[in-house]
Amino acid sequence: MKRSPLLTDDGYLILGPEDEPGHDEALDAPKMTAMLRFEETSDTLRGILHDLDQAGKLAQGAVLIGRSGHSQVGLDVTLAEGGLEINTRQRRVEVPVTLTSLNRALPDIFFGELENLCERGLHPQIARFFIPMDRPLNREEILAAINQHHLLLPPAAKVDEDGLIELPLDDIRYLLSTALFTAGLNAQQVLLQSKGGLSLIQYRSSLGLPATLKPGEFLVGSVGISLGPYLALLERTTSHPDVFHLAARLLDAVRTSGIKVPRQVELYNGGDEEVDLRTLTVALRLYPADPATAKVAERIFVPEKAEKIIRNGVDFADVTEIFNVRECDALFDNLSATPQERGNYARILSHSKVIEVPRVMEEGEWHENEQNRVTYEVVRGRITSGVHTGDQIPPDLRRFIATLSFVGGAQDLRQVYVGHRFPETDTLRVLKRNGVGVFVGRALSEGEECSIEPLRTNNIYFNQTTYETFCDLSCKDGVRLYMLLEQDDEEPHVREFYRSFWVTKEGKERLREVHTVIAMFGSHVEGMEEVLTSQVREFFSAVNNLPAIDGRLAVSHGAGPGIMRIADDVAEELGILRIGVGIDSEKVGQKSNMRPPVMAQFLNSVRHLRQNILDRNSLFKIYNVGGIGTLEEMLIAVTNLKLFESLPAPHIFVDPFGLGDNSGHLWEMALTQLRISGEVKRVGDNEVRLAPAWVPRFCHPVQGYDEAFAIIKDFVTDPAAYWRQTGIGNDDLQTAFANAAKAKITIPPYLSDALARATGGSD
Repeated sequence: MKRSPLLTDDGYLILGPEDEPGHDEALDAPKMTAMLRFEETSDTLRGILHDLDQAGKLAQGAVLIGRSGHSQVGLDVTLAEGGLEINTRQRRVEVPVTLTSLNRALPDIFFGELENLCERGLHPQIARFFIPMDRPLNREEILAAINQHHLLLPPAAKVDEDGLIELPLDDIRYLLSTALFTAGLNAQQVLLQSKGGLSLIQYRSSLGLPATLKPGEFLVGSVGISLGPYLALLERTTSHPDVFHLAARLLDAVRTSGIKVPRQVELYNGGDEEVDLRTLTVALRLYPADPATAKVAERIFVPEKAEKIIRNGVDFADVTEIFNVRECDALFDNLSATPQERGNYARILSHSKVIEVPRVMEEGEWHENEQNRVTYEVVRGRITSGVHTGDQIPPDLRRFIATLSFVGGAQDLRQVYVGHRFPETDTLRVLKRNGVGVFVGRALSEGEECSIEPLRTNNIYFNQTTYETFCDLSCKDGVRLYMLLEQDDEEPHVREFYRSFWVTKEGKERLREVHTVIAMFGSHVEGMEEVLTSQVREFFSAVNNLPAIDGRLAVSHGAGPGIMRIADDVAEELGILRIGVGIDSEKVGQKSNMRPPVMAQFLNSVRHLRQNILDRNSLFKIYNVGGIGTLEEMLIAVTNLKLFESLPAPHIFVDPFGLGDNSGHLWEMALTQLRISGEVKRVGDNEVRLAPAWVPRFCHPVQGYDEAFAIIKDFVTDPAAYWRQTGIGNDDLQTAFANAAKAKITIPPYLSDALARATGGSD
């Protein structure tokens, strides 16, 4: 087995009085010579560097790897002339380096800012050494890695016999806002935090990759690759002799987001002619990861999941075990839940440090707005107290922090905010823009100041603003949000906000597989179990076993008692996924059901939002025996059907008891009103129709669940026939399906096929 390379920690920039900016004549760019200092080095590292230096092979045997954030603003770092300085007693190594500013838009600002930082005793981390201890992987080994799903390359990639991989550039370019970079302390933030300081000032161009790279031009582009237990070292040279890659040439092992998330490359044209970027390729070689990383990869890339992971990326939870209650609970140690308790307000974890956010009490009062401002300043690095590194990190947090080095993402998922309450929405967005990609809490923020009364420490009920913010951050920005739930008699467990719900670890896996959901509406009144339980059990079992559904069924409900609890208990008994979408019914004496693996809870004031979620995420609507609340739900759901905000499928009204007038059907009067609305009436000389004629035809009153099953069976067998019978037009169908696709609603395959047939092959 090949040995993994030796990879050092980042070294610090040291500037002496004689280190002044100069000019690189060959590249026509500003440059500066400085010293790169490595502290606390091992005997092995010092011995290897000494031998390479004495043999005159330091540049060939030890590759200097710059930080990605620095390369992405055009700051390159290379070895300079002069020998190493090795201090064995102090375990220190110093090496001369040259910094070159290759971004013409920012030619001089770097060196002034670096001098300013060093004069203040703030020495930026600039680069680290990558020292190969064995040959890189050859073609045969690379192909074996691909077959094991430990490596994924784009279709246009080429691999030669020696293992050199050539990758074309993606049609992607990243732009830097010069105005923002030069404003305030932003330049220093980038120099100190590297990529973490870029989130506010770097943007993806809507124009994609330019056709050519002009002489003296700098470019941040990307390539596609997904790595398992391998380090990828980009070659300094590219397929064109005048274009080279800046110093951030290492792609870390395991920390992959899948093949679809770009891996950035930083290129410079040092020649005199334009270079065609459509034909340009970058090259890289693979090396085995270190044993600790390989062990993590072995745990993650299990055979049954490896293909999916290498394609879609390593999930944050797979790396950190955040779903483990003990692991998650340890993150809250020494944090206070309310202002009356001793302890810090929150903490921010990264792969190398812990930052404690103090709880601010002015004259015994706590104010949320002031606390939020303090949190902003901490995450921006302007409040430096409370920063712990190395042995200062509490022992219970070290294992979690160590795993963060294996986490990657479209944004930086390696910064984790932990607090008893999630920050309010504005604070969430500010923290996200400053590089925090994961939030862990025990309760939702109530969005108001509190200086005397204890805060509600178990709040799980969304208002509309908070819910929409969570959805945007999670679904659009890739932020991860986790909650440790400890509700009364329920077992403590961790949930992730995923696809607009709080899900358990098992619920997350199963939600990905489900494509058909039945929504069960009905009364919270107790006393119907004896009649309904057996019927509902047979109904769910029969629907779940339909060939078109094939076990990929879920049941959603309002997370309350009565028929909702019957549906939940029966679904759990049958192994059917349960989705609970509740409201704060505790205010009216009804305890919400927190047991469904997929759930979301809302304040009563936003129950219409809650209803829309039930409607959009379910295909079949079953209206059981219910009162005023169920009637409201029915009217909203049918309105959503009419407005094409839910997929066109049967709405079924079940009354096994005959609770209507004269022992008739409970819902008959409401359905009569719907039918009347769909009929043509005359108003003077005008013919009017108050509702589309097809809407009431989707509504079916039945006396038992056997009739309900027959309707669903006929529908899933031939949805197109059902649509013809109801009279819904093709344009209306396409509008409903387009709305569902835009809302990222899962569309069952039997519906997609039926739409294609109904509309002549279009979808």
